[in-house]
Order: sequence, then C-alpha cells, then structure tokens
Amino acid sequence: RGIMRRAMLNIYNQTSVGNMADPITIQILRNKIAGLTDEMHYHFYRSGYSTIIRESRDFSCVVLDRLGGLIVAPPMFFHAPVYKHLVGRVLELYGENGLYEGDVFVCNHPYEGGLPHVSDMAFIAPIFADSALVGFSGSIAHKADVGGTNPGSTSATATEIFQEGLLLPPVRIQEAGAYKNDLERLILANSRQPELVRGDMRAQIAATLIGVDRVGELCVRFGVAAVVGAFAGIHAGARAELKAAIARLPDGMATAEGLMDGDGVETDRPVRFSVTIAVDGDTVTFDFTDSDRQAQGPINLRPSMVEACCFYSLIGSLGPDLQFNDGMRDAVRFIYASNTVTNAEAPAPVSSYQMAN
Repeated sequence: RGIMRRAMLNIYNQTSVGNMADPITIQILRNKIAGLTDEMHYHFYRSGYSTIIRESRDFSCVVLDRLGGLIVAPPMFFHAPVYKHLVGRVLELYGENGLYEGDVFVCNHPYEGGLPHVSDMAFIAPIFADSALVGFSGSIAHKADVGGTNPGSTSATATEIFQEGLLLPPVRIQEAGAYKNDLERLILANSRQPELVRGDMRAQIAATLIGVDRVGELCVRFGVAAVVGAFAGIHAGARAELKAAIARLPDGMATAEGLMDGDGVETDRPVRFSVTIAVDGDTVTFDFTDSDRQAQGPINLRPSMVEACCFYSLIGSLGPDLQFNDGMRDAVRFIYASNTVTNAEAPAPVSSYQMAN
C-alpha cells in the first residue's frame, strides 16, 4: 500500500509541473464529473426525508481531488469553498495513511471543519483506486434540528456556539465499510426531529458513496493517471481563466464598508464590515483587517463563507461564464485579522451567518 501511494504521489508531482492529460480528455472527464455530481444531487433529492432536501434543496454534492480541491462547483455555491477546509482538517487529523476504503467522515463544526453553521452537516469519503488515494466524494446538507437552545437549532440571539447545537468535529461515522450506529444514535439523541435527521443522514451518505463508486469506475475506464491529470488540468484551466480576467483590470486599490444595524444581541451597536481590494497584475487581494471585532450575536463568519462571497462577486463581475473550482484560489489572496466578524474564533456563534453574507 505504501508503494502504491508513493507511485501516486509521483503522478501528482508530474501533473503539477505540466504533465497533465490532453485537453480533450480533460474536457471529457470534466463533463463526466459534472454529470456525476448531478446524479448525486438527484438521488439525494429523491431519497431525502425532510422538506429541506426535497423542497428548498439546501444541500450540495461534490467530487474533490486528493487534497480537497473542488473539481466542479455545486448549484449551492456557498458550500463550494468549504470542502477544501474540511478535507484539509481531515488530512491534518488522520493523515493520508490513516484513511481506508469504505471510510466516511461526518462534521458540522464551523471551527474544526469550516462549515457555515452547526445546522450544516458534511460527509466526506476518500476515493481509492489501485489502493491509492485519488480524491474525495463529499456532501453538505442543512439538518432539521441538531439540538441547541431553539427548535431548528438556528438562533438569532445565541451568544456562544454551544447554544446552536451538537458539535461534531471531523470523525468517522463509517470505518472501512462498517457503519457506526452508536455515533448515529448519539447524533439523533440530540435532535428534536430524529427521524427526519436519520433519513436525511442515510440518504446523504448514500449519495456521497455514489461519488466514490463512480470515480472508481472512471479510474478503471480511463486510467488513474488520466483522472488525476484531468483534475490538475481542470484546476489549471480555471486558474488561467480567472487570472486572465483579472489581468484585464487596471492595477489599483479600493476600500468599501457596510454596516449592519446590530448582531441580534447588541442591538444598539452597528457592526462594520470593511474590505480593501487590491488588483496587482493577474491577482487580487481581499483584505478584511478593518472589519469590526467578532460579534456577541450569531452573525459571525468563518473564512470559508467570506471566500464564497468574494468568489461569487468576483465571477459575477468579471465573467459569469467563468466556472469556479479551487484552481482559482491561486489568483486570489485573503487577509483577515483574528477575532473579527469576518474571521471569528470559538466559541463565537455563527448560526445567523446568512444575515452577514
């Protein structure tokens, strides 16, 4: 197994210096991944129990490379930048050698996994081909209730994250194919809607495992090196397109700020969001250093949500035909100050983050 992983690392090193799949194979595999994520979305939508899944469709399903890099953005765009943070934390905790075929990780922790808020539950499953890690399949979905002070778990007046529900750092809910019923029972015991949550969890895990199976089939059909090379090529293409769009802008710097009337707790203190944007050649920097201190109420943001807002606005401004994936991160830099509303630290509440977005 160690020999196979070293061989795969050599493949990734080669693709990183330009030995990627040819353009036709890259486009074929990009469309295959796009179709696969549509299939995952469809089956989750058809299998989910709650109206959150079947009507509001507050969920996403994705395929990622071996470092958590998003390949094709989901329709729920605000989930797109989260996966890189979550997979990075899983790899930090377990290491590549600590992952096994049949594993599924669960996490809803805004500080441990970069999730938007505690109500959003993510599942991540590693994808192996020839006993080597080639990527991850993932999904995020809002849950009907994960505990906390208020029914539904979202609070407008929470003052700490512990009031917003049960916190799950990245942990295995399935290990080498063996499902951990005890962990599921623990999660459901903290929910006011255990049947809805169980149904949505099981459907979400099944959709995530569809991604594992289908990428495995692609590796058999096209070869591992071709799939890995296509992932690198898809990222390189998005990076080049965004850099070219930024390069057409004049170099310069601009600052803007906006105020919220209050944070739900300190209702008489406006909350300032400030950003300075600098364009330098083919890169752009978003500096949020001057934003207010983190709020007492639940309007705080984690960096993944700030990134989602920035990429959403950047693509909308420069060219809606730009297709987001994590290759674009190389063209954009983010600067935060700690303990601010755009980079809150635990245990600051975050359940009403959409007000700030």
